[in-house]
Amino acid sequence: MPGGPESAIRSQINSNPTAFGLPPNPTFEQINQVLQEQMLVPPDQPLWEAYLTYMLGALQGNLGHSIIVDPGASNVALILEAAPWSIFLASVALVYGLVVGIILGSLMAYYEGSRFDVGMTVTVILNSAVPFYIAAIVLLYFGAYQLGWFPTGGRFDTSTNPGFNLPFIQGIFYHAALPVASLIITGFGGQALSMRANSIRILGSDYIRVAELRGLSSYKISTRYLARNAILPMYTGIIIGFGGMLGGTVILEEIFAYPGMGMLMYQATVMRDFPLLTANLIVVTILFVIATLVADFTYALIDPRAEQSSMG
Repeated sequence: MPGGPESAIRSQINSNPTAFGLPPNPTFEQINQVLQEQMLVPPDQPLWEAYLTYMLGALQGNLGHSIIVDPGASNVALILEAAPWSIFLASVALVYGLVVGIILGSLMAYYEGSRFDVGMTVTVILNSAVPFYIAAIVLLYFGAYQLGWFPTGGRFDTSTNPGFNLPFIQGIFYHAALPVASLIITGFGGQALSMRANSIRILGSDYIRVAELRGLSSYKISTRYLARNAILPMYTGIIIGFGGMLGGTVILEEIFAYPGMGMLMYQATVMRDFPLLTANLIVVTILFVIATLVADFTYALIDPRAEQSSMG
């Protein structure tokens, strides 16, 4: 895009210097001082030096200030206010999507080749081909505007008192219902197919035959015995997928007017608030890296065979 944060701040200073604590006719040095405070780097530094200066500040928790979305506000404060809501959406969608995908995938594997397996495989493949934002628009149109069952935006009911009380908590889940549903509807299919493939590989195991000889129901065998072992290879992908969900909330939160981290990134992009956008991208990247490290470090805890294999 044309322009940049420096030109945007300069134009704001020239139009209203008093908003930045400057006199009516600020000097060039005064303007540069404001630029340095807003962007974290002196405007006259070379690009490589400016990058190092910015990253050193970021490592110390200083990600600059918003210049347009909320002029003068700390980017860290804006992100800390919005991030919990995006994490909440991604977490709830991930948990419910996993539950549906694991149960469905296990049943599909146990009844491999049956009409149920074939029909559900075709259904989840077609379902996975639908982008989540299409499902979001459809749910919003029918669930909120046509039927009026759900709110059209917001994070909670403003008529309730924020805090740890039942009406406020119910309002949080009520406002998150449609965004979460759009992620679950378009996301559980991939988990179900992965679960089916993993389950088929272990169907011939001895403990499955023993469970069948004991006369256990098909549901118990497929969900308890198959699921517990087939889910292990999916563990890393599940954790990393959580980071991917956070990045995908940009469009989702804009559709549902849900003020989270994704909507903050969207506003920063549209309004060309480059310092805020950069700060958001850095935080999302850090969360994604942390999720990857957690998956790698904890895999041996849930599957001791991985540790034994590495030791061997």
